[in-house]
Amino acid sequence: MSEKVTPIFGLGNFVMDKVGNVTQYTFFYYYDPENYYASLTREMLDKEMEIVKGNMQNFLDEEKIIINDRSTRAKVVSTDIFLLDITHPVIEFIIVFRGKLRKGVNVYENFYEEEITEYPYEAIWRFPGKILNVKMKGEITILENFLKIKVNKGIKVGGRERIEFLLTS
Repeated sequence: MSEKVTPIFGLGNFVMDKVGNVTQYTFFYYYDPENYYASLTREMLDKEMEIVKGNMQNFLDEEKIIINDRSTRAKVVSTDIFLLDITHPVIEFIIVFRGKLRKGVNVYENFYEEEITEYPYEAIWRFPGKILNVKMKGEITILENFLKIKVNKGIKVGGRERIEFLLTS
């Protein structure tokens, strides 16, 4: 990635099913004033995708994800790079992980290094049951089993995040 390519926004969509499988669709939007990504050949783009996939996997490997007191690991299963226009590339990741759910209260926790956000981002979660409690940085909106998190640039995030939800069946 060129040094002139700067992140401008991130969006993550997380869907957890009733047995604990999570599929995460994450998009990073960039500003690329020198058209670095638009200039790449298919071969160069494929190589770049392998590099960013490896970088994301390394980042995920540093996180500690716990669902109901059991550790799990996230895995990047797909990466794509595409252009909104010549100066706005997007990097897309599909990531999966799983935990064991139970009837009653379930707990998702994520531990990662604290950092100051370089760009704003949003995350939207869909859980298989009603959300009871959320401990995360940012503006939190809960609607039954949907959770929306908005985080502005310059906010300290990370450490421990926790979401409790109720599974009735």
